[in-house]
Amino acid sequence: MKTENTTTQIFSSFIKNLRAALPYLEKFYNEIFIIKISGYTLQQDNLPGILDDLILLRRVGIKIILVHGAAPQVNELVEKAGKAGGYLDGRLVLDESTFPVAYKAIASTNWELVTKFSKYGSDFLPITGYFLQARKSSHSDIHSSFIGEIKEVNLSGLQEALDRHYIPIIPPFGIGPQGRSFILDPNQIALEVAARLRARKLIIMTSENGDLKQKLGGKRQHTTDEMKRWLAKEKRLNLFTANQLNALVDACERGVERCHSLDSSIDGILLGEILTSAGIGIMITNSSFESIRTASIGDVHRIAEILEKPMEDMSVVQKSFHYLEQHIENFLVFCIDEDAVGCCELLPFDENQSVEIGSLAVKETHRNRGIGKKLIVASVAQAKQQNRKLVFALTTRVGHLFTALGFSKLSPDQLPDRKREKYDFAESEIYGKFLG
Repeated sequence: MKTENTTTQIFSSFIKNLRAALPYLEKFYNEIFIIKISGYTLQQDNLPGILDDLILLRRVGIKIILVHGAAPQVNELVEKAGKAGGYLDGRLVLDESTFPVAYKAIASTNWELVTKFSKYGSDFLPITGYFLQARKSSHSDIHSSFIGEIKEVNLSGLQEALDRHYIPIIPPFGIGPQGRSFILDPNQIALEVAARLRARKLIIMTSENGDLKQKLGGKRQHTTDEMKRWLAKEKRLNLFTANQLNALVDACERGVERCHSLDSSIDGILLGEILTSAGIGIMITNSSFESIRTASIGDVHRIAEILEKPMEDMSVVQKSFHYLEQHIENFLVFCIDEDAVGCCELLPFDENQSVEIGSLAVKETHRNRGIGKKLIVASVAQAKQQNRKLVFALTTRVGHLFTALGFSKLSPDQLPDRKREKYDFAESEIYGKFLG
């Protein structure tokens, strides 16, 4: 019996996770993701799992373009050749003797990655080559004539490759005038390709940043303005990390909807970031990724999931699926990246121009983040717009949320007759706020 219960719980958990992931798969179908993989990630033991996840995303209809780095590979080959230079403190240093060695290291890394992808069969073949036109870098602090910047991106070639189910793999070099080669910053490549192709996401996977989330105070989601302020005051950040975050910020400001920095040492982080609302990496966006809006019929399944556990615990009144469909316009939903993670219902009473806040609930994975309070504040604001005189709620557990927002305890006599006659108040406390 115990084994059967455990199997049922595992199955139930699987179904919930699948239902949570499916809307993202639908939303991202046929969209372009630019994914930059650092040279350090390419050396990790979990690289096969990362490649498996990339192929899985491509199989379900997400168009993948890979950009890769090669910093440790360049340094290793430069050292073996007894040369000076390479990536020093995150900055590439090259001269006439080290450029051929660095170029060889990048080409070898690129070919090795292409070979790894080839084992997945002929459905989604990797393709690589010179997708970039380059020129000598114009930055005043770069004195090497072998380091370049992007001039043009072969967008039509990349788009054609995607349409033919290839996975383009772009190495960090480009071709300049008269066929001259330049080594490029892979973060800038990822930025330019994402912005010019109007990609849905830019994702940088790396393992050399340490615990970046801890450095950011534990906060996962940031607007571009917040990240720029943090970068300006963070003086101890290594150049590798700074370049990556600046590229993500620039991409957002140039129209990429969501940009992500992921710790590639965490197993499954790519799928966890893309297919869940909570995510696990660092996300940057050019606008607010949190919103409260009136629910639509497409939110019914999500609201039912949010209310499932509170209804089992009797902390909210039972609502059938049919009821949700018939009264969906009365619900507000709190969304993170357009995924509803909290909800409440506003029930109007014309008798004394009041409105009840009911079905206030937040997904377990998103609790203790102030979402419930924000829903209450939004409910009060909507009641004011509708010229309501009283906002009230019946609750058995979260009275502190209401008192913290200026609500006070009411007696049943202060409620509309229809509400007072219908419910037994023995188990509930009433909190209300008079408006105007």
